[in-house]
Amino acid sequence: MAENTLFGRIIKSTGGLYTVETENAQIFECRAKGTFKKEKLTPLTGDNVEFLAFEDKSGFITDIKDRKNEFVRPAVANVDTFIIVIASAKPEPDLYVLDKLTAVARFANADVLLLINKCDIKNADELKRIYLNAGIDTVCLSAAKIEENQTIFEEIREKTSGKICFFSGASGVGKTSILNALYPGLELRTGEISRKISRGKHTTRVSRLFKVGENTYIGDTPGFGLVDVAAFNMLTLDGLLSSFPDIEKYAHDCKYTDCTHLCEEGCSVMKALEDGKIEKTRHESYVKLYGELKKIKPWNNK
Repeated sequence: MAENTLFGRIIKSTGGLYTVETENAQIFECRAKGTFKKEKLTPLTGDNVEFLAFEDKSGFITDIKDRKNEFVRPAVANVDTFIIVIASAKPEPDLYVLDKLTAVARFANADVLLLINKCDIKNADELKRIYLNAGIDTVCLSAAKIEENQTIFEEIREKTSGKICFFSGASGVGKTSILNALYPGLELRTGEISRKISRGKHTTRVSRLFKVGENTYIGDTPGFGLVDVAAFNMLTLDGLLSSFPDIEKYAHDCKYTDCTHLCEEGCSVMKALEDGKIEKTRHESYVKLYGELKKIKPWNNK
């Protein structure tokens, strides 16, 4: 069987089978070379790969190009932006989960776009202020009012153009409604993959990207907010402070070289907190994450 060396991106991984899309939109179903296991390397959705392509549209992945980042849950690589969806009400936003996800994204050098939905039910100006102040791109919208929000949807599409983006959001926040409004052609497929992944057994086995524009891909990550980021080494104690830039900027003036910025008297972060320069909820999340990460011993992640 004739073969040819090609380059492409993995857009779906199921067990040991990888769907690879080339630059000219050809699709190949590939296996990976056995030496990857010896190298403790697993191909991930989002990977740029080199592969041997055969006439029957099968293939054999021979090389994985350098990654921008990688995640255990979801099992993906080269993520440009995590799009986190919360609701202003019904359900009430869990700010700790939100802060945990933004910290994980920053730690992995991925951008964050925060979408606050259901703003027709409850005003979200205060939430927007908090997260804009934290350096997080934040947009308020009402997915139930598609026609009235067309300008906002277009703004989101522009922000995600040419990127690999993953959506994350708790049940009931309207994530699927937003996805359907942004990309109507994905309605059935988005619902299908969400149902499959939410069953549990598929969570670690299936990871998929959908092409929605020129070099633009979106993926759905049900349950991502429930992941134990400490146990899966998605964030480390050393990287925690830099993952909260709104807190880190006040840490530079701290007189203690080994300060944890949790509650120390005379700490510049605590002073900024008292002065209202740091949001109380953000610092509470920092303290809670610090406690979780502190419990993880270095050898637990080897």
